[in-house]
Amino acid sequence: MTQRILLAMVDIAHRDNAIALCKEAMAHCRSGDELHVAYVMPYGHFSYVEPFVSEESIKSAAARAHEELSGICVNAGVSSIEHVLRGGVGEQAILLADKIKADLILVNAHRPEVKLHTLGAYAAQIMRHASCSVLVKR
Repeated sequence: MTQRILLAMVDIAHRDNAIALCKEAMAHCRSGDELHVAYVMPYGHFSYVEPFVSEESIKSAAARAHEELSGICVNAGVSSIEHVLRGGVGEQAILLADKIKADLILVNAHRPEVKLHTLGAYAAQIMRHASCSVLVKR
């Protein structure tokens, strides 16, 4: 059986949903698979805020994001390779998936508690442009 690479895109601001997605990702892992868990910081070249944020603040935010992401992975009981990225969420997810040659991307639905709601913008963008399969967890 060949090794697969799975990528779970989490939002650390929604800790419970992030933990649930990590557990879902582990449920899809087979022996020998590699799991990557990623979070995209809400800064980037599309952000109107970035020119006004100091490099020190960005580094501090990245360190806090790494800590939170590690805590989520530990709480979910997953062993993974963690990534904290900057830029547009959909764009960064697709770039990372291509870089690591992901076989499956897992994302949470936007507001999963709302049953009759459209797909979130980032999940929709990832689904439209990913070169691999995408699983959306409700």
